[in-house]
Amino acid sequence: MKFLFSLLFLLFCQVTVHAADARFRLDTAFHHEEGPSRTLEAAQLLSFKPYQGELRLGFVKGETWIRLQIQANVSTVDAAQTTPGERLVLRVGPYSLDQLTFYVEENGQWVAQQGGDRFVKSWKNCPDDLYCFSFEAPKGSPVTAYLKIQTDTVRVVNTALVSSDEVMPNAIGRIQQMTASLTLGVTVLVLSLVFLLLERSVLLHVFCWLQASAVFMIAANSGLLAQWLPMLAAETVNHMSNLGQVIRVPFVILLGWAALRACSPAPFYPKAVVALLMVCGMNLLWLVTGHADSALKINFVVMWINSMVQLWGVFSSQNFPPKLRTILLTGWSLFLVLTTLGVLATYGFSDVLEQITVFQSTGDWRLNGVPIGMAVFWVVATEKSNRKIEKLKELQGFQMEAAQSKANQEKLKERRELIDMLTHELKTPLSTIKFALASLKMAAKGQGDSIERIQRIDASVNRMNAMIEHVALSNKIERHDVRDSAEKISAQELMNVVMQEYQDADRFELRIQEGAFFRADPHFLALIVENLVSNAVKYSTDGKIKITIGHETPAMTCFSISNRVAKESLPDENRLFERYYRHPNFQNHPGMGIGLSLVHSAAEKMGATVSYLHTDQEVVFEVRIPH
Repeated sequence: MKFLFSLLFLLFCQVTVHAADARFRLDTAFHHEEGPSRTLEAAQLLSFKPYQGELRLGFVKGETWIRLQIQANVSTVDAAQTTPGERLVLRVGPYSLDQLTFYVEENGQWVAQQGGDRFVKSWKNCPDDLYCFSFEAPKGSPVTAYLKIQTDTVRVVNTALVSSDEVMPNAIGRIQQMTASLTLGVTVLVLSLVFLLLERSVLLHVFCWLQASAVFMIAANSGLLAQWLPMLAAETVNHMSNLGQVIRVPFVILLGWAALRACSPAPFYPKAVVALLMVCGMNLLWLVTGHADSALKINFVVMWINSMVQLWGVFSSQNFPPKLRTILLTGWSLFLVLTTLGVLATYGFSDVLEQITVFQSTGDWRLNGVPIGMAVFWVVATEKSNRKIEKLKELQGFQMEAAQSKANQEKLKERRELIDMLTHELKTPLSTIKFALASLKMAAKGQGDSIERIQRIDASVNRMNAMIEHVALSNKIERHDVRDSAEKISAQELMNVVMQEYQDADRFELRIQEGAFFRADPHFLALIVENLVSNAVKYSTDGKIKITIGHETPAMTCFSISNRVAKESLPDENRLFERYYRHPNFQNHPGMGIGLSLVHSAAEKMGATVSYLHTDQEVVFEVRIPH
């Protein structure tokens, strides 16, 4: 791990070695203007400003001329002796420079050599990503050469003078660095695809696209893409490289959004993300319409602003694991520092960075995605681990619920057995009491006071017996399975049996559809109908009861019963089917508030539904029973 971080540090903050032949000194000066193109003769008359190291002009338009003066190093005069025909090589970078023209005077005439990523590169004399221009070594007097630069990308130019024999040794170091960066980038891409197959997530989807663009940009800005696709024109490869730089930024924005979208960031954050993506879309339009210089400039600024937007998103997010917050804050802070240093270095604002080449565009081949990949893989692994923990907790919760349910079932079984025993034991003495009351009635005929007392005792015994019957029936409903006990029952025949219990049949208004029937458990159906009819008889204010039975659909029979109730006596709809609930106005009436609870429980057992509604002073109960 330490080796990996050291390698990443070297890739990001690469020390620029201005390798040069010790026998010669290279003096550089530049002139830049955004006017029309100049010829070499006109450029020789310009005033040049001396500079050392890299030339950093940022995103500018027009031509940049560099004057190069090569002369023997006075301190090493003896070493400055040259062999006849010896040639020197001027190495110019970076690879992203579009068009380079090198002018040098040989045999009394100016010779022009072309370079840049819009031209096919000669790989024989410069095997790495730099451009090489060869010329004859000076023999005593200084040699003056000119380099004309035209590019849409960031204008950062570095030059080095070496002998032709030193080109390959100097190139090997850069080739190793580019190979390491590309290898790491491809490795991270492969790992991200493997992760995506194992763990589907928006974050991994976005990162795979981002990493693919990173690998593409490494290949494009190191010259490998041009080498791999020799059938394409150099101009086409250059456009592809610019397109890759512009497309890469939206993926970085979306990656930050994918990491924060589930953590409730501030409302400002998604709006800022949408705004940045819209700018990226406009930027892409600028690029395809031929404004590559403006598009690449805006691209770099958007990348810098995005760092601050993502930091704000992390700060404002609420449901954030502490470790993930720390990693993202650290990562985006580092990215902000690097992009800020890149801006300062690109525009030449910081002399401190002269010997440290921080990345200066989104196409830098050192941006291989490894640090971002490490953070993404950690986030995905952490989320997967958290989900496993949540599932384990959920499973443990289910196991606890199952154990609790089993314990409740055991208690319920004991309660039912106790109820069965109590109802049986209570029924026996009640039967004895009722038999004794019947005997007392026979013996007390003609004795008014005694008969009245016996009748009150008999009514009390009947209420107690009804209560025991209801409790026993409720217990039976909970245990009974009605799936295999459904029968076809004629609605007319059912109501004939129910109506036999009531002497005043004129109070009922029956409307039964011809041929109507129920398909249900006969005991449960009878319980529902008898309790609803009994309820209506007990609480009707005018004694009138309406009953309607019919098929709502071929697979559904509806039983409806209604009666009038005083407005102040309407029941509480939320407690209507609650066991033992009775309206305060009917507390003195016979009953225990169990009837409607039994109706509801029996209907649920049969897969039926019970509904209640009221209009003015009329209450309606409807039972829908499927066939």
